[in-house]
Amino acid sequence: MKKKRAIKLVEEKLPKKRYEHSLRVAETGLKMAELFNGDKDKVELAGILHDYAKYDDLAMMYQQVTQYDLDHELLAYNSEILHGPIAASMMKYEHGLEDEEVLQAIYNHTTGRKQMTLTEKIIFVADYIEPERKQPDVDDIRKIIFDEKKLDKAIYEISKRTVSYLLESDKCIYPRTIECLNYYNLEK
Repeated sequence: MKKKRAIKLVEEKLPKKRYEHSLRVAETGLKMAELFNGDKDKVELAGILHDYAKYDDLAMMYQQVTQYDLDHELLAYNSEILHGPIAASMMKYEHGLEDEEVLQAIYNHTTGRKQMTLTEKIIFVADYIEPERKQPDVDDIRKIIFDEKKLDKAIYEISKRTVSYLLESDKCIYPRTIECLNYYNLEK
C-alpha cells in the first residue's frame, strides 16, 4: 500500500483530530526511524494506519475478532485494546496490505509485546510521544528517545506507566502488556 492511499483511507474514516494524530505519529516515527536506522516507509505507513479502527462500533469489533480468527482473549477487552488488532486485520483482509512488519506494528501499537521488531517498537513509542500528547511524564520518555537514544528503555517506561495506570484504575491488563513490561525490564 502506498502512502497516498493510506492517508486517504484514514482521512475518510477518522475524525479530523484523530486523523491529525495519525499523521503526527507517522512524522514522529520517521524521526525515530532516522535515529534508530528503521525502515522509514514501513514506519510511516504503520503510523498513518495505526488508529484506523479506533472509533469502530464495539459490537462489530467483537464480531471481527471471530471473523479474522484473532486471539479470543481479546473479547474481554474494549476498543482501547481491540482497535489495533482489528485495524491490522482490516488492512490485511480488506485493503490488501501484505507487509507483516507493518501489520504487526499496527496490531501491537497499544499493548506492545515481547520481542517487537524495530518498526513495532518505533510505532509503540511514537504513538505515546507524538508532539500533542500531554500525559504526565511524556517529556521524560521523549528525553529517553531523543537525548539518551534508548528505545528499549522507553518501551519499558511506557509499559510500566501503562500497567501502573491500569492497576490504579482497576482495569484489566492485557497479557501482552505484562509480557512487554517483563521483557523490556532493563533490571532483569
